[in-house]
Amino acid sequence: MSTVVERLINLLAYLVDSSRPVTADQIRNTVAGYGNLSDQAFHRKFERDKASLRELGIELEKEATDAWEVEWGYVVPESNYRTIEPGLTEEERTALALAVHMVRSGGWPSGANGLLKLGGARLADTDTPVGADLGLGSEYLGLIFQAVLERRRIRFTYRGRPRTLCTYAMRHRRGRWYFAGVEPEQADTIRTYRLDRTERLELVGEPEAFPRPEGYSARDVLSSLPWEQQEPQRALIECDADIAWWVENRFTDARAVASTEAGGTILEVPFVNDSLLDMVIHLDDAAVILDPPELRAEMVRRLEAGR
Repeated sequence: MSTVVERLINLLAYLVDSSRPVTADQIRNTVAGYGNLSDQAFHRKFERDKASLRELGIELEKEATDAWEVEWGYVVPESNYRTIEPGLTEEERTALALAVHMVRSGGWPSGANGLLKLGGARLADTDTPVGADLGLGSEYLGLIFQAVLERRRIRFTYRGRPRTLCTYAMRHRRGRWYFAGVEPEQADTIRTYRLDRTERLELVGEPEAFPRPEGYSARDVLSSLPWEQQEPQRALIECDADIAWWVENRFTDARAVASTEAGGTILEVPFVNDSLLDMVIHLDDAAVILDPPELRAEMVRRLEAGR
Protein backbone atom coordinates (compact mmCIF):
# COMPACT_ATOMS: atom_id res chain seq x y z
CA MET A 1 0.00 0.00 0.00
CA SER A 2 2.90 2.39 0.75
CA THR A 3 4.13 2.08 -2.87
CA VAL A 4 0.66 3.00 -4.16
CA VAL A 5 0.47 6.10 -1.96
CA GLU A 6 4.01 7.15 -2.93
CA ARG A 7 3.21 6.76 -6.62
CA LEU A 8 0.02 8.83 -6.30
CA ILE A 9 1.91 11.59 -4.50
CA ASN A 10 4.62 11.56 -7.17
CA LEU A 11 2.01 11.71 -9.93
CA LEU A 12 0.07 14.56 -8.33
CA ALA A 13 3.23 16.55 -7.56
CA TYR A 14 4.41 16.21 -11.15
CA LEU A 15 1.09 17.37 -12.58
CA VAL A 16 0.73 20.29 -10.15
CA ASP A 17 4.28 21.50 -10.79
CA SER A 18 3.99 21.28 -14.59
CA SER A 19 3.27 24.56 -16.36
CA ARG A 20 1.68 22.84 -19.36
CA PRO A 21 -0.28 19.61 -20.05
CA VAL A 22 1.85 16.46 -19.79
CA THR A 23 1.29 13.42 -21.98
CA ALA A 24 0.90 9.84 -20.78
CA ASP A 25 4.35 9.02 -22.19
CA GLN A 26 5.90 11.89 -20.22
CA ILE A 27 4.23 10.62 -17.06
CA ARG A 28 5.44 7.09 -17.76
CA ASN A 29 9.03 8.21 -18.28
CA THR A 30 9.18 10.75 -15.45
CA VAL A 31 7.04 9.66 -12.48
CA ALA A 32 8.63 7.11 -10.16
CA GLY A 33 6.60 3.92 -10.00
CA TYR A 34 5.76 3.62 -13.70
CA GLY A 35 9.18 2.71 -15.08
CA ASN A 36 9.96 -0.64 -16.75
CA LEU A 37 6.30 -1.45 -17.35
CA SER A 38 4.82 -2.90 -20.52
CA ASP A 39 2.31 -0.75 -22.41
CA GLN A 40 -0.62 -2.74 -21.02
CA ALA A 41 0.72 -2.75 -17.45
CA PHE A 42 1.31 1.01 -17.53
CA HIS A 43 -2.15 1.70 -18.95
CA ARG A 44 -3.80 -0.46 -16.29
CA LYS A 45 -1.86 1.11 -13.42
CA PHE A 46 -2.31 4.66 -14.68
CA GLU A 47 -6.08 4.17 -15.07
CA ARG A 48 -6.28 2.87 -11.49
CA ASP A 49 -4.30 5.80 -10.20
CA LYS A 50 -6.56 8.27 -12.02
CA ALA A 51 -9.57 6.53 -10.45
CA SER A 52 -7.95 6.72 -6.99
CA LEU A 53 -7.32 10.47 -7.37
CA ARG A 54 -10.89 10.91 -8.61
CA GLU A 55 -12.17 9.24 -5.42
CA LEU A 56 -10.14 11.80 -3.46
CA GLY A 57 -11.87 14.61 -5.34
CA ILE A 58 -8.94 15.32 -7.68
CA GLU A 59 -9.99 14.94 -11.31
CA LEU A 60 -7.34 14.76 -14.04
CA GLU A 61 -8.45 16.71 -17.09
CA LYS A 62 -7.21 16.56 -20.67
CA GLU A 63 -6.00 19.61 -22.59
CA ALA A 64 -4.31 20.03 -25.94
CA THR A 65 -0.55 20.53 -25.78
CA ASP A 66 -0.55 22.71 -28.89
CA ALA A 67 -2.86 25.07 -30.77
CA TRP A 68 -3.57 22.45 -33.44
CA GLU A 69 -4.83 19.91 -30.89
CA VAL A 70 -2.63 17.19 -32.34
CA GLU A 71 -1.42 15.96 -28.99
CA TRP A 72 -3.23 15.90 -25.64
CA GLY A 73 -1.94 15.87 -22.10
CA TYR A 74 -3.15 15.84 -18.51
CA VAL A 75 -3.55 18.73 -16.09
CA VAL A 76 -4.95 19.17 -12.58
CA PRO A 77 -6.90 22.44 -12.32
CA GLU A 78 -6.02 24.40 -9.21
CA SER A 79 -9.65 24.37 -8.10
CA ASN A 80 -9.45 20.57 -7.78
CA TYR A 81 -6.88 20.54 -5.02
CA ARG A 82 -6.92 23.93 -3.32
CA THR A 83 -9.46 24.93 -0.68
CA ILE A 84 -10.24 28.15 1.15
CA GLU A 85 -9.01 28.18 4.74
CA PRO A 86 -12.22 27.74 6.80
CA GLY A 87 -10.70 29.02 10.03
CA LEU A 88 -11.58 25.96 12.14
CA THR A 89 -10.55 25.88 15.78
CA GLU A 90 -8.50 23.00 17.20
CA GLU A 91 -11.64 21.64 18.91
CA GLU A 92 -13.57 21.72 15.61
CA ARG A 93 -10.78 19.93 13.74
CA THR A 94 -10.63 17.28 16.46
CA ALA A 95 -14.41 16.73 16.22
CA LEU A 96 -14.12 16.32 12.44
CA ALA A 97 -11.21 13.92 12.83
CA LEU A 98 -13.24 11.76 15.22
CA ALA A 99 -16.17 11.66 12.79
CA VAL A 100 -13.88 10.75 9.87
CA HIS A 101 -12.19 8.02 11.92
CA MET A 102 -15.51 6.44 12.86
CA VAL A 103 -17.18 6.46 9.43
CA ARG A 104 -15.47 4.07 7.03
CA SER A 105 -16.12 3.12 3.43
CA GLY A 106 -14.66 -0.15 2.17
CA GLY A 107 -12.46 -0.36 5.28
CA TRP A 108 -10.80 3.03 4.84
CA PRO A 109 -11.64 6.31 6.58
CA SER A 110 -14.16 8.03 4.33
CA GLY A 111 -12.82 11.58 4.54
CA ALA A 112 -9.25 11.46 5.81
CA ASN A 113 -7.80 13.24 2.78
CA GLY A 114 -10.39 15.99 2.98
CA LEU A 115 -9.52 16.41 6.65
CA LEU A 116 -5.89 17.01 5.74
CA LYS A 117 -6.98 19.83 3.42
CA LEU A 118 -8.73 21.44 6.40
CA GLY A 119 -5.62 21.41 8.57
CA GLY A 120 -5.80 17.91 10.06
CA ALA A 121 -6.06 16.96 13.70
CA ARG A 122 -4.45 14.46 16.02
CA LEU A 123 -6.24 11.49 17.48
CA ALA A 124 -4.82 8.96 19.89
CA ASP A 125 -4.55 5.35 18.69
CA THR A 126 -5.37 6.22 15.06
CA ASP A 127 -3.98 2.88 13.83
CA THR A 128 -6.98 1.04 15.28
CA PRO A 129 -10.27 1.26 13.37
CA VAL A 130 -13.25 2.70 15.24
CA GLY A 131 -16.92 2.30 14.38
CA ALA A 132 -18.50 0.43 11.47
CA ASP A 133 -17.35 -0.21 7.92
CA LEU A 134 -20.06 1.33 5.70
CA GLY A 135 -19.02 -0.67 2.66
CA LEU A 136 -17.82 0.44 -0.73
CA GLY A 137 -19.59 3.47 -2.10
CA SER A 138 -22.20 3.09 -4.80
CA GLU A 139 -23.70 5.65 -7.18
CA TYR A 140 -27.06 3.98 -6.55
CA LEU A 141 -27.09 4.19 -2.75
CA GLY A 142 -29.00 7.48 -2.71
CA LEU A 143 -31.54 6.21 -5.25
CA ILE A 144 -32.25 3.09 -3.17
CA PHE A 145 -32.72 5.20 -0.06
CA GLN A 146 -35.12 7.48 -1.96
CA ALA A 147 -37.05 4.49 -3.33
CA VAL A 148 -37.50 3.05 0.17
CA LEU A 149 -38.44 6.39 1.70
CA GLU A 150 -40.94 7.35 -1.03
CA ARG A 151 -42.19 3.82 -1.78
CA ARG A 152 -41.17 4.05 -5.42
CA ARG A 153 -40.42 1.28 -7.89
CA ILE A 154 -36.94 0.84 -9.29
CA ARG A 155 -35.72 -0.70 -12.54
CA PHE A 156 -32.26 -2.27 -12.75
CA THR A 157 -30.14 -5.08 -14.19
CA TYR A 158 -28.97 -7.89 -11.91
CA ARG A 159 -26.64 -10.62 -13.21
CA GLY A 160 -27.57 -9.66 -16.75
CA ARG A 161 -31.34 -9.81 -16.22
CA PRO A 162 -33.61 -6.72 -16.21
CA ARG A 163 -35.82 -6.44 -13.11
CA THR A 164 -38.44 -4.12 -11.62
CA LEU A 165 -38.91 -3.99 -7.85
CA CYS A 166 -41.24 -2.46 -5.30
CA THR A 167 -38.52 -1.54 -2.82
CA TYR A 168 -39.37 -2.25 0.81
CA ALA A 169 -36.08 -1.80 2.65
CA MET A 170 -32.30 -1.51 2.52
CA ARG A 171 -29.71 -2.57 5.05
CA HIS A 172 -25.96 -2.58 5.51
CA ARG A 173 -24.43 -5.91 6.50
CA ARG A 174 -20.79 -7.02 6.75
CA GLY A 175 -19.43 -4.25 4.53
CA ARG A 176 -22.15 -4.58 1.86
CA TRP A 177 -25.45 -2.86 1.10
CA TYR A 178 -28.52 -4.98 0.36
CA PHE A 179 -32.06 -4.05 -0.63
CA ALA A 180 -35.26 -6.09 -0.64
CA GLY A 181 -38.75 -5.93 -2.10
CA VAL A 182 -41.16 -7.70 -4.43
CA GLU A 183 -41.51 -7.80 -8.19
CA PRO A 184 -44.94 -6.46 -9.25
CA GLU A 185 -45.87 -9.77 -10.90
CA GLN A 186 -44.80 -11.85 -7.87
CA ALA A 187 -45.93 -9.83 -4.88
CA ASP A 188 -45.98 -12.86 -2.58
CA THR A 189 -42.20 -13.41 -2.76
CA ILE A 190 -39.75 -10.99 -1.13
CA ARG A 191 -36.43 -10.92 -2.97
CA THR A 192 -33.06 -9.66 -1.79
CA TYR A 193 -30.30 -8.11 -3.92
CA ARG A 194 -26.73 -6.97 -3.33
CA LEU A 195 -26.22 -3.36 -4.33
CA ASP A 196 -22.67 -3.70 -5.68
CA ARG A 197 -23.87 -6.33 -8.17
CA THR A 198 -26.58 -4.00 -9.49
CA GLU A 199 -26.30 -2.12 -12.79
CA ARG A 200 -28.27 0.62 -14.57
CA LEU A 201 -30.55 1.32 -11.62
CA GLU A 202 -33.19 4.06 -11.96
CA LEU A 203 -36.37 5.23 -10.26
CA VAL A 204 -39.59 4.66 -12.19
CA GLY A 205 -43.14 5.84 -11.59
CA GLU A 206 -44.54 8.10 -8.88
CA PRO A 207 -44.07 8.08 -5.07
CA GLU A 208 -46.35 5.94 -2.89
CA ALA A 209 -46.83 3.50 -5.76
CA PHE A 210 -47.34 0.51 -3.45
CA PRO A 211 -48.12 -0.26 0.23
CA ARG A 212 -45.45 -1.69 2.47
CA PRO A 213 -46.71 -4.91 4.18
CA GLU A 214 -47.99 -4.46 7.69
CA GLY A 215 -45.50 -5.77 10.22
CA TYR A 216 -42.72 -5.99 7.65
CA SER A 217 -39.24 -5.92 9.21
CA ALA A 218 -36.08 -5.40 7.16
CA ARG A 219 -34.09 -6.84 10.07
CA ASP A 220 -35.97 -10.14 9.81
CA VAL A 221 -35.57 -10.42 6.03
CA LEU A 222 -31.97 -9.23 5.74
CA SER A 223 -30.51 -10.63 8.96
CA SER A 224 -29.74 -14.07 7.50
CA LEU A 225 -28.93 -14.07 3.80
CA PRO A 226 -28.97 -17.46 2.02
CA TRP A 227 -25.47 -17.23 0.54
CA GLU A 228 -23.99 -16.53 3.98
CA GLN A 229 -25.01 -20.00 5.17
CA GLN A 230 -22.29 -21.67 3.08
CA GLU A 231 -19.44 -23.48 4.80
CA PRO A 232 -16.48 -21.04 4.82
CA GLN A 233 -13.42 -21.80 2.71
CA ARG A 234 -9.95 -20.64 3.70
CA ALA A 235 -7.49 -18.67 1.62
CA LEU A 236 -3.88 -17.63 2.06
CA ILE A 237 -3.05 -14.07 1.08
CA GLU A 238 0.22 -12.18 1.23
CA CYS A 239 -0.09 -8.50 2.08
CA ASP A 240 2.03 -5.57 3.15
CA ALA A 241 2.67 -5.57 6.88
CA ASP A 242 1.10 -2.13 7.35
CA ILE A 243 -2.35 -3.35 6.24
CA ALA A 244 -2.33 -6.82 7.82
CA TRP A 245 -4.10 -5.52 10.93
CA TRP A 246 -6.90 -4.12 8.76
CA VAL A 247 -7.46 -7.41 6.92
CA GLU A 248 -7.52 -9.28 10.24
CA ASN A 249 -10.15 -6.88 11.58
CA ARG A 250 -12.26 -7.06 8.41
CA PHE A 251 -12.52 -10.86 8.28
CA THR A 252 -13.61 -12.77 11.37
CA ASP A 253 -11.15 -15.54 12.37
CA ALA A 254 -8.43 -14.27 10.01
CA ARG A 255 -4.97 -14.90 11.46
CA ALA A 256 -1.33 -14.33 10.59
CA VAL A 257 0.52 -17.59 9.82
CA ALA A 258 3.92 -16.42 8.54
CA SER A 259 6.11 -13.49 7.59
CA THR A 260 7.88 -13.01 4.27
CA GLU A 261 11.52 -12.12 3.69
CA ALA A 262 10.38 -8.78 2.24
CA GLY A 263 8.63 -7.89 5.51
CA GLY A 264 5.11 -8.79 4.44
CA THR A 265 2.58 -10.94 6.26
CA ILE A 266 0.84 -14.13 5.12
CA LEU A 267 -2.70 -14.41 6.46
CA GLU A 268 -5.13 -17.30 6.55
CA VAL A 269 -8.56 -15.80 5.83
CA PRO A 270 -11.97 -17.57 5.86
CA PHE A 271 -14.39 -16.53 3.10
CA VAL A 272 -17.79 -17.61 1.73
CA ASN A 273 -18.27 -15.27 -1.23
CA ASP A 274 -16.25 -12.96 -3.49
CA SER A 275 -15.78 -10.24 -0.86
CA LEU A 276 -12.19 -11.42 -0.27
CA LEU A 277 -11.44 -11.33 -3.99
CA ASP A 278 -12.94 -7.82 -4.30
CA MET A 279 -10.81 -6.61 -1.41
CA VAL A 280 -7.54 -8.02 -2.77
CA ILE A 281 -8.14 -6.46 -6.20
CA HIS A 282 -9.02 -3.12 -4.57
CA LEU A 283 -5.70 -3.18 -2.65
CA ASP A 284 -3.77 -3.31 -5.95
CA ASP A 285 -0.17 -4.49 -5.38
CA ALA A 286 -0.43 -4.38 -1.57
CA ALA A 287 -2.04 -7.86 -1.44
CA VAL A 288 -2.04 -11.05 -3.50
CA ILE A 289 -3.87 -14.38 -3.19
CA LEU A 290 -1.58 -17.40 -2.80
CA ASP A 291 -4.12 -20.17 -2.28
CA PRO A 292 -6.52 -21.77 -3.27
CA PRO A 293 -5.39 -21.99 -6.92
CA GLU A 294 -8.87 -21.40 -8.37
CA LEU A 295 -9.29 -18.16 -6.39
CA ARG A 296 -5.84 -16.96 -7.45
CA ALA A 297 -6.68 -17.80 -11.08
CA GLU A 298 -9.90 -15.75 -10.84
CA MET A 299 -7.91 -12.83 -9.40
CA VAL A 300 -5.49 -12.98 -12.33
CA ARG A 301 -8.37 -13.22 -14.81
CA ARG A 302 -10.09 -10.11 -13.42
CA LEU A 303 -6.87 -8.12 -13.31
CA GLU A 304 -6.06 -8.98 -16.92
CA ALA A 305 -9.62 -8.15 -17.98
CA GLY A 306 -9.29 -4.74 -16.36
CA ARG A 307 -6.17 -3.74 -18.26
